[in-house]
Amino acid sequence: MKHILCALLSLTCGAAAAEKAVEESNDYYQRPLEQLFQVETQAKAAVGSRSGNRNALDAEVPIDIITAVQLQSTGQTELTRALAVLVPGFNAPRPSIADGTDHAPPFTLRGLGPDQVLVLVNGKRLHQSSLLHNNGTVGRGSSGVDLNTIPLRAIERVEVLRDGAAAQYGSDAIAGIINIILKGYGQRSQASVSYGHSREGDGISKHASLFQTLPLAGDGFLNLTAEWRDRGPTNRAGPDAGDGGRINTHFGDADTRDALLGLNAELPRGDTTLYLHGLYDRRRSSAGAFYRHADDSRNISSIYPDGFLPLIEPKILDFSATAGIRGITVSGLRWDLSYTHGHNDFHFYVNDSLNTSLGSDSPRSFDSGASRYTQQILNLDLSQKIGPHTLAGGYEFRQERYRIVPGEPASWMLGPENNYAYGAQGFPGFSPDNEVSARRRAHALYGDLKYALSDSLTLDSAARAESYSDFGSTLNGKLALRYRARDNLLFRASASSGFRAPSLSQSHFSYTGTYRNSDDTAAQFWGNYAVDHPIARALGATDLKPEKSRHFTLGLVFQPSTQLTASADVFVTDIDDRIMPTGYISAWNLGSLSPQAAAILAQNNIDGAVYFTNAIGTRTRGFDLRLDYKKELENGARLKMVAAYQRSRTHITQVNASPGILGVPMTDLILDPFTRGLIENAQPVDSFKLWTRYATHDYELVLNLNRFGKFSSVQAYQPVTFGAKWTVDAEFTYRLTRDVALTLGGANLFNTKPDTWGKTEDSLAGAGKVIQYSQYAPFGYNGAYYYLRVGVEF
Repeated sequence: MKHILCALLSLTCGAAAAEKAVEESNDYYQRPLEQLFQVETQAKAAVGSRSGNRNALDAEVPIDIITAVQLQSTGQTELTRALAVLVPGFNAPRPSIADGTDHAPPFTLRGLGPDQVLVLVNGKRLHQSSLLHNNGTVGRGSSGVDLNTIPLRAIERVEVLRDGAAAQYGSDAIAGIINIILKGYGQRSQASVSYGHSREGDGISKHASLFQTLPLAGDGFLNLTAEWRDRGPTNRAGPDAGDGGRINTHFGDADTRDALLGLNAELPRGDTTLYLHGLYDRRRSSAGAFYRHADDSRNISSIYPDGFLPLIEPKILDFSATAGIRGITVSGLRWDLSYTHGHNDFHFYVNDSLNTSLGSDSPRSFDSGASRYTQQILNLDLSQKIGPHTLAGGYEFRQERYRIVPGEPASWMLGPENNYAYGAQGFPGFSPDNEVSARRRAHALYGDLKYALSDSLTLDSAARAESYSDFGSTLNGKLALRYRARDNLLFRASASSGFRAPSLSQSHFSYTGTYRNSDDTAAQFWGNYAVDHPIARALGATDLKPEKSRHFTLGLVFQPSTQLTASADVFVTDIDDRIMPTGYISAWNLGSLSPQAAAILAQNNIDGAVYFTNAIGTRTRGFDLRLDYKKELENGARLKMVAAYQRSRTHITQVNASPGILGVPMTDLILDPFTRGLIENAQPVDSFKLWTRYATHDYELVLNLNRFGKFSSVQAYQPVTFGAKWTVDAEFTYRLTRDVALTLGGANLFNTKPDTWGKTEDSLAGAGKVIQYSQYAPFGYNGAYYYLRVGVEF
């Protein structure tokens, strides 16, 4: 990797140095108007500062800008997958057979959790999904933002702040911030259709989008985006030797259809501007659970004589809207008052299934209930320039509500057959005992000061005090220093404290079911209980505390010419009291479980329990390298290259004390080999991205080279390491006319796939297993994907 970066640097530095004097002479007056429209200025960023947009490369903290052109050039139709091939350290594996997680996969940044990344839209907080990832996937025990609810064609750019920023923006901004800027003034209307499929012929993807912009008075605008996505399923399951060699299991992408809308509008009125933006997504999705063989005790042979594959088919509704007014007073005070409402409804349905305990009268389809999350925010921002300095502050009120809605009785009830396999097979429904309606409120006061110590030295400071109705108050601060040693050399450093409030789903999630023993002769009744549930309290559960973090970044930016920029940053993030679900609290799982705890389980007629707790502390260390190069060639051709490398590792540094009533140490309660591996080794140790675009008036060619680092999983309580892999994406676009373009492309062009369980050096699972790949694989396991797209501007 070091040799690749050095080669790129040496290749571009010579050309950049030779042309530096020419570029800096500023020959724009001699250029035709058409060329001036194509001039690319330095990227601006709004995130991380309340003093307005500024050059991203001049910021006190590292910020990456991902443009709409880059997003479209990946060939992906979903934002999560597009960012996964453009942003180093952004990890988005594709889980399967993981209940709701199949249908709203999580993402992470810098090896931390999905809920440790704050997502903004036009600078306003976007709500999380109501789904709690409760299976053995990356992101287990968290509720994150579903980025795929955002229409890709509505996005102007994505700003990725790679630094802790909770002292500025509040909870969740530990690993960083993703700020999605919707298309604004000066856009052209456009429409596109695309079609693609995997090399194996499945995963058929159909996509259509329409972006319509309407100019309003006074540089106002109304932008509307409509998208339709139909992504067919893929299946990489192997043959089942126990079922005559049939491929009876679904292990791959869900069959997903999305209808999306986006709105962004501004209407200036003198010194004030009214603004409104909103997002809407209605998703229908389908994926399989584990297959039930014909002779499985959970099957009823008169209903499914050949066995059956339960299908989990949720209906997901997600929407958000922000309305506000901003302006500037005569004295230069800038103000911004806004209200944001966000909602997510994740409704579970199960089809091609049965409730074994109901016998032959069992339905085949079930409504298994829903989880719902609503967030409302009232925000006032104030900012005043005082000479070369900027003083800013504000107030924020946030109200959240989390609900669990029971399913229909047949989805969760124990019927007259008294079979332990009760409830809808695949996903037993939420019962009335699981019903939850929880609320909380938070008030925040915050202030920022940007102080220019000299023309070359700037100090940024921030402080934020918040009070939550469920766990109390927090106070966090940040200091960032920027020093421009020369015109082409900038040093930067930051230190901050932060926090992540426990999500309402972590505090109040409730779910009960059965677990089948390996000998298939008995049932284990268990419950995942809210921390305030009497059973959880009796077993030592307490109210969750916020996770607390400390973040340090040190870096530099070197810009030898207007064509070339290089940056390097090192970082350390310490997090205390990270929130995790306990292991399965039971006598057979924890052999040393105290007699008192065993008695509590027996008195409540359950075999085991799980609840969330503040369990561990971690340290994440790493560094980021980035190289940007652009060059204008003869005849109006343009070349742009972005190379980036990120490496980080997370280690557990502290284990909190476990509740004394359990009689087991926290290490036994929390850190089994699987869970430890999930935290420390399940995500790629490093990643490299090289995005290259060559464009002329008539055509453009994009090449995207990715390296996904090694990662580990656990099989039979032993770690299994999967090697690093390279992928290549390519896209060729030809302009049929000035406004019509035809694109042919391929993602993972050479059909690279992750190691299978049977091909790893120390694999304990032989080849030919039904599940051949680890679901932690950072680029999935579908192989090559080819597509065709037609776009029109008007």
